[in-house]
Amino acid sequence: MKAIYKAGDIVLLGLHGVMVHKVRSALTVLGILFGVWSVIAMLAINAGASYESQMALRELGSNNIIINSVKPPTEQKASEGRSGHHGALIYGLTDNDVRRLRANIPGLQDSVVVHRAAKTATANDRRINVAVISTEPNYPRVVQTDITAGRFISSYDMLRYQPHAVLTQGLADKLFPLADPLGKTVALDGDPFIVIGIVRQLPATLAGTSQSAILIPISTDRAQFGEFNIEFSQGSITSEKVEVSQLILQMANDDGVLEGAAIARNLLRRFRESQDYDVTVPLELIEQKRKQMQLWNYMFVSIASVSLLVGGIGIMNIMLASVTERTREIGIRRALGAKRRDIVTQFLVESVTLTAIGGTLGIAIGLLVPWVVQKMLGFLTIVTPSTLFLPFIMAVVVGLVSGLYPATRAAKLDPIVALRHE
Repeated sequence: MKAIYKAGDIVLLGLHGVMVHKVRSALTVLGILFGVWSVIAMLAINAGASYESQMALRELGSNNIIINSVKPPTEQKASEGRSGHHGALIYGLTDNDVRRLRANIPGLQDSVVVHRAAKTATANDRRINVAVISTEPNYPRVVQTDITAGRFISSYDMLRYQPHAVLTQGLADKLFPLADPLGKTVALDGDPFIVIGIVRQLPATLAGTSQSAILIPISTDRAQFGEFNIEFSQGSITSEKVEVSQLILQMANDDGVLEGAAIARNLLRRFRESQDYDVTVPLELIEQKRKQMQLWNYMFVSIASVSLLVGGIGIMNIMLASVTERTREIGIRRALGAKRRDIVTQFLVESVTLTAIGGTLGIAIGLLVPWVVQKMLGFLTIVTPSTLFLPFIMAVVVGLVSGLYPATRAAKLDPIVALRHE
């Protein structure tokens, strides 16, 4: 019991030392406070940004391989682009490429073809520039989107070249703000289509457009609008032909994605004259983004730790000054039987108390700042237990390290010399 009381007395003496110099202690606490809350705020903001980017990539499907047709750069068009009807530029994936990839990639579970074009949609005396996504019936399943009303394109629609259309929710709200769009007619560049369904917003990285999109059977698109996309701008006419804008290959599991992507790249290099395509593997992007965000975390913690380091230097200076001021007190305590470890403990308690107070206040402000950022700026912030405890533990460690030298110096004072100190 005696040892317990002795330890308690040492702690009380340490706390008393902090309270005696209130202004000095408060200024020291501020340095730790700024360091802790800045670490918490940076980690929370980075965690929110990481989560949003990860979710955007996961919308692509971690078991998907996405192949996009890529328009050749202007300086390469003449040499790499194929020339077709009326000098039209022909590039990108073809139906033959699709058949070849579907037949030669092992572990392929599903696949869907997409063709994109920009057109003008007219309905209810409203005209809106939209992205027309021509595709197949399995599109919602592959891209993991939901039908919120009506139905999606069917195999019958494909076989019969039906002029049926599915609107994104955003486009439906613009064209039919007060009416049910199902069964209504939407004209695409003057050609009428009947609305048969409404789809939840599409993954932007897959749609490649805004959320004002309309989906139609790819067979209807080719039969009704033809093979060539003709655009008029400033008195000039440009004509392009892209059979397949995008091919999404869905593997049976994540394990086969990288192998499937390698086979797809090899096949395309072998059978295509130019590299007018791009193979994207969401699984690779997710891993790259995770490593990038991890690097940012290290950078943020390092930058914010400078504040803790400065605060630690301040604590060391204050503790050294305190040792000088309390030399006689230390001598009296040693003369009354206090051991060196008692003196070390007393001064370490003072330094750790300062950092603990600063760390606690820093956590409180660190919780407030991400909340303000999310409410005022609309950025997602995520605060986890590790986000709070890591800076606090760092602050306590800084307190221990910063107080160790002054505490050791105080403990090494000769009691006789210390008693003579004025």
